Amino acid sequence: MRKLTLSLAIVVFLAACANNSARSGRATSTVVTAAANGRMIFLTGKDAAGFRILAQSPPLRTSCAACHRANGSGGVHLTGGAVSADLRHKALVVNQNPPYTLATLERAISTGTDNLGKPLDPVMPRWKMTPRDLHDVAVYVLTLK
Repeated sequence: MRKLTLSLAIVVFLAACANNSARSGRATSTVVTAAANGRMIFLTGKDAAGFRILAQSPPLRTSCAACHRANGSGGVHLTGGAVSADLRHKALVVNQNPPYTLATLERAISTGTDNLGKPLDPVMPRWKMTPRDLHDVAVYVLTLK
């Protein structure tokens, strides 16, 4: 009887989680959905649920890839002589002292502050997104080779 009660409680709990997830328009968080969500944000400027990612001020372009290229290599010439940064692992981690961490990359994306605590070029948007979306896109960027 205890096993049946415990099993029933687990089923009810999982159903409640799924229902809350469906109501919020969000899938439950897993490693796979986090990676897919981060990739979607990077490439399209929309999260996996289709919501547009906004910035503090209107950005020049609507996605990370529009400035930093789909592979993250950067090198795109932008307004005022700015050139988009290379976001691949070697550029952000191997060739940086100190290297970017997940926390410093999230800070760069959301506040425009680099790994040394200095402001990035103003052409870099200060993206406004949920903590989950910010985490997912930063994790995705750190996987770029």
